[in-house]
Amino acid sequence: MISHHSKIYIAVTVIIVAVILLGIGIFNLVSSGKKSPVSEPEEKVEQGVNYRHPLSGQPVEAPVENFFAVAIMFDNAYDSRPQYGLDQADIVYEALAEGNITRIMGIFDSQKNIEKIGPVRSARLYFMDMAGEYGGVYMHVGGAPNALAKRGAYSFSDVDQIGAGEIYFWRDNDLSAPHNVFTSSANWLRAGDIKEVPKFSINRNWNFTVGENATITDLTIDYNGPYKVDWKYNDKLGAYMRWQGDDKFIYHTGEQVRAENVIVQVLSSKIVDNKDRREMDTQSGGQVFIFNKLGQQNGRWEIVDGRTLFFDENKNELKLAPGRSWVQIIPAADYLISR
Repeated sequence: MISHHSKIYIAVTVIIVAVILLGIGIFNLVSSGKKSPVSEPEEKVEQGVNYRHPLSGQPVEAPVENFFAVAIMFDNAYDSRPQYGLDQADIVYEALAEGNITRIMGIFDSQKNIEKIGPVRSARLYFMDMAGEYGGVYMHVGGAPNALAKRGAYSFSDVDQIGAGEIYFWRDNDLSAPHNVFTSSANWLRAGDIKEVPKFSINRNWNFTVGENATITDLTIDYNGPYKVDWKYNDKLGAYMRWQGDDKFIYHTGEQVRAENVIVQVLSSKIVDNKDRREMDTQSGGQVFIFNKLGQQNGRWEIVDGRTLFFDENKNELKLAPGRSWVQIIPAADYLISR
């Protein structure tokens, strides 16, 4: 028979085991309760980075498909500023036109609502090459002879103010020609509808990503004289601010131009006529320098699947910060001064 003391010992042991098991169960229950709300947001963050706007790289909840890209040529002469609507462009290209004068092309999402855009100016072949990467609509006022001769070779729908396309533009009679032609988002939507422009589709997007801030470098693009461009980094805004000819470069809104990415792309260039018009090699690749909050990145640009992409020496794509990208086209690397 089990003694009285043995019975007490067994009973105490059973109670201790029960308490231990109960404690383990409570611990597991509390632990699982803590893990659940943490794991769910991680999945949501992961889903957020799966989709980015193809032009700006900004995170979006679902693929952005219901729009077409709109490329518009902008005047950049001193007596044409400030430009209207340029503040809404997701990507801006700037390159020399004649002499040391630069011209600008903005790339827009057709879903944006902009009442006045311009002044709109003439086409150049190398700008058309870059616009051709986006398809959609290309809006301009006439152009260089070699550009007009080849505009039918591109995937975009050409909308020229000179000729039948005049219905998509107007002139501001308070301004002097040729710096007085403007358009609007309502006009590009009308052109897209009449011309049955297909929705946006490109084979490759740029490598938009987030990362740790790095050592920031200011830079100058020495186009000479009043077209010299300075980009200075603003830590509070996390973006580069633009000066031109030592003056702040201002939108029509009064705000200073800013860009999250400044892409300096070297294209070989030559003068082709007595008006100092240029040809540029947009296909063979060359040096590229990217400036953003991730630091200065050096590499090469190449055409891949019809899209200009940027790579380091190990063939890894260079990183762009989500936001506006301003592409500075220069004919030689010594136009760039970084410091």
